[in-house]
Amino acid sequence: MIYEEAINYIESRAIFGSRPGFQRIEALLEALDHPEKNMKYVHVAGTNGKGSVCTATANILTAAGYKTGLFTSPFVSDFRERIQLDGNFIEKDALARITERVKAVVDELDKGDNSPTEFEIITAIAFLYYKEENCDLVVLEVGLGGLLDSTNVIDTPLVSAIVSLSFDHMGVLGNSIEEIAAQKAGIIKENGVTVSAPQRSKEALKVLEDTAKEKNNEFILADPSVITKISEDIFGNKVSYQGNVMTLPLLGPHQIDNLSVTLSIIESLKNQGYIIKNEAIVSGVEKTKVPARVEVLSVSPLIILDGGHNEDGAYALRRTLESYVSDKKKTLVIGVMEDKEVEKVLGHLCPLANRVVTTTPTNPRAMSAETLAEKARAFCADVRAENDPCKAFDLARSLTAPSEALIVCGSLYLAGDVRLHMIETIS
Repeated sequence: MIYEEAINYIESRAIFGSRPGFQRIEALLEALDHPEKNMKYVHVAGTNGKGSVCTATANILTAAGYKTGLFTSPFVSDFRERIQLDGNFIEKDALARITERVKAVVDELDKGDNSPTEFEIITAIAFLYYKEENCDLVVLEVGLGGLLDSTNVIDTPLVSAIVSLSFDHMGVLGNSIEEIAAQKAGIIKENGVTVSAPQRSKEALKVLEDTAKEKNNEFILADPSVITKISEDIFGNKVSYQGNVMTLPLLGPHQIDNLSVTLSIIESLKNQGYIIKNEAIVSGVEKTKVPARVEVLSVSPLIILDGGHNEDGAYALRRTLESYVSDKKKTLVIGVMEDKEVEKVLGHLCPLANRVVTTTPTNPRAMSAETLAEKARAFCADVRAENDPCKAFDLARSLTAPSEALIVCGSLYLAGDVRLHMIETIS
């Protein structure tokens, strides 16, 4: 099997959808001799900020000299973003070789009632890779929810971290913030350590605290006040922590909350015996760049790519635009999934725009550009629809003067559709 065949095979499993539960992943890992066992993990769940926290944590651990795996989802431009080792994507040859091994097991499971899903197969590939590489630690991002997510087959991690919680995937996780919090808190295991971001909902925070207490966990509420903001601009936040000055290349006030979670994780690991000097913290933080998280791709015009896809993500982007781009006219390219809080997302973002171009991300759950345009017209007078994401970007680019701003947002799928096209267009 070559790399392209491996990718085609993995993507072909999307027909099995997303099905919570452990029966399939446990059967798969059992047949692979349980590669997930006997490794050290930092496990991260939540609604918004998982990617930022996971990347920063992994970068710091790598800078401290630990061989560190990083598993995240989804990817933006390259599938291998999902499985990294010490800041580098999994090698194509390794991905092909391991996928071939996993496929042989899956072919047998397909003969019964345990046909694994796409995400379960990717999770198994990651576990095998990190076991082969003899990682010191693996930073593991939950795919969906927590309680029934495939990554939750691991034993008690070094740290279970819960980032900001809000409404998302209600059809799977529940319709109240307490139900959603309970699903996310499912990663909390007996006799561990739980770190929580500052939560906007007191009810959600209580669920996390109560679960941690029931599971005999040390509970740590991350405190953003330990970070002193020195300055901020469109390229990131300059901050001080324990007397060390560093620049976090992630934009927006919410990234200070995310950084406080990362630093709480690191402090907990230090308390557990890991040697992580301040120099490693500074180095790791300053290398933390996450595609499509208020990513600046051009300054003239200012082009920003953001994959926030729910109300809280839209709110965070709105705050960022109000803080840094309030003086510029704005063109918005937006595409969303039908199962999101579409009107709330539009309500946060469209009133900031002088013009809006709606589009249809390449995903079966995507809302059509025309339907989205009808909804967007309630918030902005100048709205146009273009189904093709790349053509939508080109149209928006033609409408945006060099002194103005162009924001592409609403979905990581949209970000994946247009990011390479954007880079090629503005290079």
